Amino acid sequence: MLCAKSQYGLLYPLTVGDEVNFRLTYQGPLKAASQSDTRRVEKHAIRCSLSRQLSELFAIKDEELLDPGCTGWDDMHPLECGDFLFFSLVREKLHLVCDLDILFLRRDDPGRLISGGGDLDNRIKVLFDALRIPTEDEVRALIPNPERLLICLVEDDKLITGFRITSDRLLEPAASPAQENDVHLIINVEVKVTKVTLQNMSYFSRF
Repeated sequence: MLCAKSQYGLLYPLTVGDEVNFRLTYQGPLKAASQSDTRRVEKHAIRCSLSRQLSELFAIKDEELLDPGCTGWDDMHPLECGDFLFFSLVREKLHLVCDLDILFLRRDDPGRLISGGGDLDNRIKVLFDALRIPTEDEVRALIPNPERLLICLVEDDKLITGFRITSDRLLEPAASPAQENDVHLIINVEVKVTKVTLQNMSYFSRF
């Protein structure tokens, strides 16, 4: 029987609804986007921060992603965009989706949905944009520093099928006035299979 490796290192038969759970963290600026400022530079900074964590999670080396003969999965190679290469973990062709449970800590009283960084809904939209593979326009004029190959959580944010946000007060004092509106996010990710295939069985064993 074909098996997949769970986050606990145990082998079990992969079935529809099975999931892999892990946590991502982010600490830094998270401001709402506007028509005059899409926050593309800030989104990329978040994307780079999360990519380093996803690289640790996903048991595959850069050279495997870059060599067309290595991965063993069709259409699983990085997408070239601007000066970068992007690889997404959750992708439609593998019949994967994910749910997010976000603990959103900020230096405001609990319940205040509008703060110095903007309203919560728009700040979460900036985060979701940072979780997906960007468009060419979103990375224009950005230069790898030093990472050229970046791993994103999802290829498209439509694969985030559910999310829950708990907002609370961040008690750690800001190190400087410039950091007063910084946030601390703890993102619990649940990656789920919607259809079992030989391809995603092999893929899940990478986690």
